Amino acid sequence: MKTWMKTTLAASLIAITGVGATAALARGGDCDGFGPHGGKAGWHRGAPEDMQKRMAERAELRLARLELALALTPQQQPAWSAFKSTLAGQAERTSAEWAKRAQQEAPKTAPERLQRAEELGKLRQAELAETRKAVESFYATLSDAQKKVFDADFGGRGPGGKGGHYGGPRGDGPRDGGKRGVERG
Repeated sequence: MKTWMKTTLAASLIAITGVGATAALARGGDCDGFGPHGGKAGWHRGAPEDMQKRMAERAELRLARLELALALTPQQQPAWSAFKSTLAGQAERTSAEWAKRAQQEAPKTAPERLQRAEELGKLRQAELAETRKAVESFYATLSDAQKKVFDADFGGRGPGGKGGHYGGPRGDGPRDGGKRGVERG
């Protein structure tokens, strides 16, 4: 095959692939079920009910792991149940709030967005206060060894005990300039 034919064929193949990828991205990344998340670009494209179900399953799994790690005694079970029901109630209220906000029109102006953020912040503060009270009540029933496990696995930490968004307590996120906690000194 002549060189100019190979070059033309390669250029055509690249152009067709580029057009196909551009068309897929223009459709929002929908690849007829073959893309990430079943053809959806991300969680935000899924139905709110599906997201609520996934979040509930994940929360149940994390609480089940925590319960196993704590090795609770029968005397501690009532406090654990109360703690768990508080978290479950919060999750239900949060998902209802998300569903309500999904039905509302997004704020268009900066003051409206700030007002909405302020409202969400107040709701989050109320949730944190309720969570703190539930944790304090449950925490009082734990032994010293159980408290260490609970401290390592609960409260402001992401999967695997790592910091949450933007690094959390470890400080390895964008706010820290990408430095790890040990590198900061």
